[in-house]
Amino acid sequence: MVGYFHWPFLANVSLAFDMITAYGGSRWCNDMILRWAGKNPVGLASLKSDNALEVYGEFFTNPETIRASNEDYRAGAFEDVDMQTEDQKAGRKIARNLGVLLVYSSDYIGRRHDVESEWRGWVEEGTHVKSSGLGNGIGHFLPEEAPQETAKVIREWLEELGVGV
Repeated sequence: MVGYFHWPFLANVSLAFDMITAYGGSRWCNDMILRWAGKNPVGLASLKSDNALEVYGEFFTNPETIRASNEDYRAGAFEDVDMQTEDQKAGRKIARNLGVLLVYSSDYIGRRHDVESEWRGWVEEGTHVKSSGLGNGIGHFLPEEAPQETAKVIREWLEELGVGV
């Protein structure tokens, strides 16, 4: 799955750091954002509004940002997997009286995975799971690509919970 190439690459901290730094952190950041973004023209315009790509890219001109990003992926590939395995063996699951809200791109991750089924294995029996896949070509960056739709899903969830918004 070439769409997931970044996971093992970024987890190799020293190699990824050197390569991203040589490529240009800002260029890397912007290329990856556009690679993971959806194809909806309105969503893309929203994602790019207010010089957002330049702002994100500027963070990646800082070598410590690049290194921290790589370290996060490294931890996700190693320590986090160990802790997750330990939690599963011990039977630890998410238990929330209020439930769990899943908001994801139905055209991207939702096309590859049954998001709700995956999460059901992580929550205690009886925990309410509300699943909301945003479609219409929206990609990885839901709040940036579909801010109104994302806010609507969250607002409806909070209203269901009786939380004033």
